[in-house]
Amino acid sequence: MKSLRTPSVFLLCGFLCVLAALPENALGAVPPAPAQRSGSEASGSPQSSGPNGSSRAEQVVIPGPLRSFLRMAAISQKITPEEVLPLLARNVVMSGYQNGKPTEFLVLVNWYMDQARELEALAGRGGVIHVSNCEDAKPLLVILGYRLQQSCGPDAALETADANRAFLTIDSGFPLADLEETLRSSKSFDIPYASTKVSVLYKSSDWVLNKKNANRGVVDSILRDPDMARLYWAMSRMDTETGQFLWHSLGLKKLILGAAVMDFYGSQISIRSGRVIVPGGVAAESAWKDLVGASPRSPAEFVSKLLAKDSGWMASYFDTLSRVSQTQQAYFTAPRHLQRFYDALRGRDITPIPTKHSFRPDPALFLLEARLQIDPNGQPHIPGSIDVWKEVLCHKTDSKLIREWG
Repeated sequence: MKSLRTPSVFLLCGFLCVLAALPENALGAVPPAPAQRSGSEASGSPQSSGPNGSSRAEQVVIPGPLRSFLRMAAISQKITPEEVLPLLARNVVMSGYQNGKPTEFLVLVNWYMDQARELEALAGRGGVIHVSNCEDAKPLLVILGYRLQQSCGPDAALETADANRAFLTIDSGFPLADLEETLRSSKSFDIPYASTKVSVLYKSSDWVLNKKNANRGVVDSILRDPDMARLYWAMSRMDTETGQFLWHSLGLKKLILGAAVMDFYGSQISIRSGRVIVPGGVAAESAWKDLVGASPRSPAEFVSKLLAKDSGWMASYFDTLSRVSQTQQAYFTAPRHLQRFYDALRGRDITPIPTKHSFRPDPALFLLEARLQIDPNGQPHIPGSIDVWKEVLCHKTDSKLIREWG
């Protein structure tokens, strides 16, 4: 599918091709006034309530103060501990890689993690870095990337010894000026430097897939594995019941294969009472079974096939239909409609895949379905007639495909 490159007119053309097979009396009715859509009408499934951390008791450790970590990770200081890891994962997905290589942002965050661990070790069990004289300051200054220009005293001043470490020190907000002032006076320097605990989805051990990160934990797994970060961000946006079911039934190794698809199109998936809530409701379950290849009443198999089919275009279709009104859902999921419209809107060529970039691709699919007006008889309304649009398309394009269709 070439939705990233092809104008929306091709989607409209394909859609009208399908409508041409409908009864003529379905095309000329006067449209009703646009309905007011409530939150429940906009989606065929219950909405997620956020990062679903309310039922997550387990916590993981981030080295150093939370304030410094949030500064380095480009996360607001106003968030709750439950939001830290989801937003970290989001930033890794959005800003952590370019052309498959770590960006400067991600490199600096990883460097900061190493520096924070060194400072935490220096603070010891008490969680406080203490400096009372020049000798006490030496190991601290090495970690910070600075050195004394001369010995302690009224004229003491610090200079850069390691540019990378010094940059991290300043960027993370370490009170370097206070330390320098301490070295000029006889006062002691004490700064709390303990680790920070934040909430994690499910079990922390579940997120450590790479053995290299086994000794470091969830945060490093997110920082060093883009697929892991993308899956974490996707799962954090699912409602609690759905996320728990998929996590326990499919597991990390299966879910991570569809991380990109779940990131873009997974938030509308909802599982209740052992079945997937599909657009169109119970009446449409049979049609979805035929289209996806698994029954919504077998949720693990259904979701697995939904994510994998056509490189994510099937999940995109499901996501789009979940967001339109119930009236539109009923029309698009009616017998014979669901498969026919999917074939028309997807096209024969499914490349490029719908998860290639950092942002969702051309929203023409959603706009076309969301803006389609349905008359009181449950049929689509087309302004004028389908013959009028055939003539318009034939005169406004050089496409051989459209001319032959007209």
